[in-house]
Amino acid sequence: MRSGLIEPPNGRSTRFNPRLVRVEDHDDARRLLAELGPDSSGVAIMSRKMLYLVISVENVQARAAHILKQVMLSRGGECANPREVFSKNTEPVRVLMMGTASQFRQAIGNLAMQPFGLHDLAEELEEFLDAVLSGSAEPREMAAGSHALRFGGRTLIMGVLNVTPDSFSDGGDCDTLEDTCVRVREMVRAGADIIDVGGESTRPGADPVGLEEEAGRTIPLVEALAGEITVPISIDTYKSEIARRALDAGAEVVNDISGLRFDPEMIGLLAQRGAPVIVMHMQGVPRDMQKEPAYDDVVGDIVRFLRERAEAAVQGGVEAAKIMIDPGIGFGKTLEHNLEIIRRLDEFSSLGYPLVLGTSRKRFIGAVLGRPVGERLLGTAATVAFAIARGVDVVRVHDVEEISEVVRMADALHGKGRAQSRGGEGGA
Repeated sequence: MRSGLIEPPNGRSTRFNPRLVRVEDHDDARRLLAELGPDSSGVAIMSRKMLYLVISVENVQARAAHILKQVMLSRGGECANPREVFSKNTEPVRVLMMGTASQFRQAIGNLAMQPFGLHDLAEELEEFLDAVLSGSAEPREMAAGSHALRFGGRTLIMGVLNVTPDSFSDGGDCDTLEDTCVRVREMVRAGADIIDVGGESTRPGADPVGLEEEAGRTIPLVEALAGEITVPISIDTYKSEIARRALDAGAEVVNDISGLRFDPEMIGLLAQRGAPVIVMHMQGVPRDMQKEPAYDDVVGDIVRFLRERAEAAVQGGVEAAKIMIDPGIGFGKTLEHNLEIIRRLDEFSSLGYPLVLGTSRKRFIGAVLGRPVGERLLGTAATVAFAIARGVDVVRVHDVEEISEVVRMADALHGKGRAQSRGGEGGA
């Protein structure tokens, strides 16, 4: 018998062609059922039974974990509890709930009548399932000034424009304002959906830049671009005064690497202006973020951080519909952390916010491939294609022209945005 092949039973040819069918999300389940041809009510009922979910839940009282397990078992599911639930009573633990979407729906009704905080958990689980099961069939729009960012269709491309002399990748590439404007026009023609302008290097070990120096690098450029290009401009800053001046000059999005932590005035400004914001995770500050970064569970810890910072923004008056999230590849992460984050990107999507990813030319690619910063295009392309398959909404890149082809091809393979051929449909 050849490795990986199943021999026909008793030497007979198989008649029934059994095979595994991929069901990654609710859209897959509905598509498979629609192809089979049951009635519409059958699709609604059975699609929930086809989607198997594993949900991590934190801060569960140990005594409540026992109830959770019994409820899930009674519905045909399961709940994995840590060993210490037998020696604890009220101390919080993390559990893993497992079952089909249908089993979770049934369990929620039971949990809503239970003590020890399980009523509140039932409400959170119901909201969470509603978001997860809504699917991605209907794109949604985020207003960005006079523009609209459309998520749920094709993957958007954010073109990186660092106007800093010491950026890790493209610092000093453009000598004059006109050179920079030419570069931006090229990125837009090549397919950039957003231009991200940054005036302070955030490479590992970088020192902060003064307010006026950062403003001098970025604001004239934003003013020059705002009336010319046809895509929104993002200002990459954690300083509310820079963000204010950039928005006044025509920027329409704020990209805050601090996750809205470094400047207490930033959330109020965003609420007042109604500007979309990218909330990014970073452990530490650029000067020290790569000094032995450590996590209990890198994805779980970052998901918790992003959820908390998004909630803080909403409580401060920012519309939830104006928030994007970014796990912050390379910002306080080891090589292993970065790879784990990318492998598990779909866990971030469960938060319900559009997901931004910036891997372009970064150090972890060089560590894997042994390539200097100027030779990391192919490595970047691999991360972008993989990320699209994991549900990322926006990729932040330097090489817009080359990566735009990667995005179109990956979108087509993943069935996003009804990607169309641009070079004819003939040929092998």
